[in-house]
Amino acid sequence: MKHFFHKKEVHTTSKSRVQELEEELQQAYEQIRKLQIMNEENQDEEESKDLKSKLRIMTTKFANVRKERDTLKKENKQLQTEIMELQSHIRHMVPGFQNSSNTFPLLNELGSLTDEFYKCDCQDLFFEVLSPELSIEGIIYFFRTSFSRINDFVNNYFSPTEDQIKRTTGLESLDGPILNVLRKSYQVSWKRLANICFDKVSINRTVEDIQRVLNLGKCDNQLVKYLKKLEELVFCYYISDPPLTCPWESIGEIIQFNSLLHDAIDGFVRPGDQCYVLLPIIHKYSGEVVAKAGVLHIDYELN
Repeated sequence: MKHFFHKKEVHTTSKSRVQELEEELQQAYEQIRKLQIMNEENQDEEESKDLKSKLRIMTTKFANVRKERDTLKKENKQLQTEIMELQSHIRHMVPGFQNSSNTFPLLNELGSLTDEFYKCDCQDLFFEVLSPELSIEGIIYFFRTSFSRINDFVNNYFSPTEDQIKRTTGLESLDGPILNVLRKSYQVSWKRLANICFDKVSINRTVEDIQRVLNLGKCDNQLVKYLKKLEELVFCYYISDPPLTCPWESIGEIIQFNSLLHDAIDGFVRPGDQCYVLLPIIHKYSGEVVAKAGVLHIDYELN
């Protein structure tokens, strides 16, 4: 147990340091750009030499900070793997926990599964099906419709039970012990419940509705596969303890790129560049990020 908590503490500290380095990189990049502009505009030879000297210093600092950041990221990844292994063992050590979590993914596992889904399934769909056929408006429609529809399925599945418990107990909200017990109960057989929540008819109807508007050709099987993976993740977000938020309403919004919150789906994006949100950020109610949002530069040229 002590070993587990020690690893987690080290991982959290390293993650905080990576965030600090990301901010330093952004500041260094901005300073380098300013010095380059000043150097181009300045014609005085002595001042030009001074600016070039400062530019060399800043460039060296930029390279060193980036190297330290990359090293810490690599160490973080190794520590995260160790944490996942330790958590898989600790599940069987906590009384009353092993029954509910043998198969249900833990919080950091949900983050990894979401990252994998965004970077593999969603990007494959983006490059192979969406970008060759659609405008940016069409791509936004696709992701917004699929995420909102799956969220509706989950809410409609759980709402009747929760509303009935509220009426029976006379409570206005189930937040607290009751909802915690419900989540643990759901986690015991979450895959079976997810299959009930998302039946074949609902998935096929969603594909038909998307195809009716976007006419993406013969890719129904790929769309079904994408929706099934999305449905499992959204279902897990809802019954996770603590629960996770998937703000699908943000899809299509224009934001300023921040490497701490966003990942570029394709192309090079600088800090502060305007981007479209295509895949929503996943976070706790507290605001702590579990998986970054997938974004696309506002000037990205589609095929």
